[in-house]
Amino acid sequence: MQVRADQIDEHLAHGLKPVYLVSGDEPLQLMEVAGAIGRAAVTAGYADRMLLQVDNAFDWSHLQLEAGALSLFAERKLLDLRLQAKPGMAGSKALQQYLENPPPDKVLLIRCGRLDRSGRNAAWVKAVLAVGVMVQVWTLSAAQTQGWVARRMRAAGLQADEQAVRYLSERIEGNLLAADQEISKLQLLHGRGAIGLEQVLASVADSSRFSVFDLAEAVLGAKPARIRHILQVQQQEGSAMPLLVWALADLLRQLNTACVNQANGRSFQALLQRMPKARQALFQQAVRRMQGVSPAGWAGFYRRLALLDQHSKGVGRDVPHQEQRLWDELLELALRLAGQPLSGAGKA
Repeated sequence: MQVRADQIDEHLAHGLKPVYLVSGDEPLQLMEVAGAIGRAAVTAGYADRMLLQVDNAFDWSHLQLEAGALSLFAERKLLDLRLQAKPGMAGSKALQQYLENPPPDKVLLIRCGRLDRSGRNAAWVKAVLAVGVMVQVWTLSAAQTQGWVARRMRAAGLQADEQAVRYLSERIEGNLLAADQEISKLQLLHGRGAIGLEQVLASVADSSRFSVFDLAEAVLGAKPARIRHILQVQQQEGSAMPLLVWALADLLRQLNTACVNQANGRSFQALLQRMPKARQALFQQAVRRMQGVSPAGWAGFYRRLALLDQHSKGVGRDVPHQEQRLWDELLELALRLAGQPLSGAGKA
């Protein structure tokens, strides 16, 4: 069964399926769809949550162990499986075995990047469709973006005129995260009510407008001073750290995929073509810079990002009590991806 991103709330109102596959490369929609599924799971009694971060070194027996494990106090559990690499033969087999007889006390949420035609035709994806739901998140066209911005502003209580909506849509250049931040700022500044072009212009001009994409580009461009400045501004503005962690994890996955392809004599042009042209040259430079990272180094990156993702949400063992420690760890990881030293990430 396939459901559009804008249909997910209506679908969830009728109950949960055993498995959900959310794929795509537009971060805000991905997060919101996954968030809606997570909230519905909690409401339905799936109070426990297990994060499974899948990289090239992932042991797929963990999925079978979780499928058969009894939750503490007989609580239902949401298995949050995040694919940072293709499942491969072992993963495909493990997922198919799981979906042949999904455990009644578990909901499996699978998140991954955009699936190409061969990916959508994979046996494990067909197994998901047989018993669950697939949500494909597509990058919006210019017209769709304008409609999205208009709906988002109405939902925030902002009665924006056509000029205001059009300007903001053009200004964010398809970056829905930036649009969401700008709309939240307008709501804080002006409250509910009419919003015109003048207010939007003033808000945009007064904003640093650093987003997760600015951070990614600073990392790709190996600009440590800019990385520090962006994260300092994000921390001061109270930005959501899980979003920043997601940006680094997504960038790591792309770089890892490109480096593996290049090392094996394969092209990564398909990956490049999904990026804005302005980012493609930076990405190619970063791939050349990261060619020396060993498999242990990549695995170290994934482990530290997975742990930081948990800690930024206040879950997992040994969660730091000082928020500054999390920001320091985020900065350290971003600098290492930009080519600066990092302890404990494996030999590079």
